[in-house]
Amino acid sequence: MNQLLQIPQRRQFKRVGVFVGLALLGAALWTIARSGTIASQAWKHLERASPILFIALLGCVAFITLCSALCMLVLTNRTRPPIRVQFREMLGLICASTLGNFIPLQPGLVGRIAFHHQVHGIPVPISLLIAVQSTSLTGIAALWMGAGLAFTHATHLSWSAAVLSPILLAPFLRNPTARQFAAAFFIRIFETCIWALRIHISFQLIGQPINTPAALALACIANAANTIPFIGNGIGIREWSVGILAPLVAGVPLADALTAELLGRAAEVLFFIPAGLSSWPMLHSRLRVRRSTRVGQASQQSTRTDPPVDAFLL
Repeated sequence: MNQLLQIPQRRQFKRVGVFVGLALLGAALWTIARSGTIASQAWKHLERASPILFIALLGCVAFITLCSALCMLVLTNRTRPPIRVQFREMLGLICASTLGNFIPLQPGLVGRIAFHHQVHGIPVPISLLIAVQSTSLTGIAALWMGAGLAFTHATHLSWSAAVLSPILLAPFLRNPTARQFAAAFFIRIFETCIWALRIHISFQLIGQPINTPAALALACIANAANTIPFIGNGIGIREWSVGILAPLVAGVPLADALTAELLGRAAEVLFFIPAGLSSWPMLHSRLRVRRSTRVGQASQQSTRTDPPVDAFLL
């Protein structure tokens, strides 16, 4: 009964999240439009930018997606009884669900959970737990990297010490259970570094180059914004999180920071539309084969349990 009462509340929260995300996205576009000269300068830099930078930006989005798929694969295949999801299948699920999460109310997450339940027999609560674990590891990696950057800045150490700091977790690799979580955490740390490169390229494209520590700090901020529930892919929240903190972290004006993050968002859309749509045929075929297999198994069981026709003749 409590679960039935919670469903309308969740839908209401998601509707509010959609409204907030779209409102913040519209406010970002309005802020950029009001900037006048700043926006025109950013556009001029975009027109003169090297095509290699645009390709590199899309490449960063692709590598981030690969990291997300690998992290989800590690967390999913550690369930009991053992589940063996193939990497190609998980990558397709991540591409398709991420594309779906751009739509209001995040149907991509629901579809991914339903697919795992139908094809791999993973109970819905377990899939939800895996999703929570994945999101939590993203947030923990962002906090870890952010704390490391703050420490290296205060002690005048190189920023590379913050990137290499997860080596401190090496003793936990002796335990099999901790080893799997540590592997997923290391993947999230590497993913944060790719996010930093993605942000660095975005700011470079609009003529506002930033250094590596600033890019890493903004990557932590962007990843933390992605973990906010009920707002698919952190739409609106991520743009303003980076936009507000970029003047403090990197000395970049608000309008330029918003422009850079919206450019990264556009790269995501350009990547996930073909990647997500091309994944649907493979996933649909996998689902159809699994359903036909279940029907065949059910018919065989009924044949075994039902008495033969000759028995009635005797």
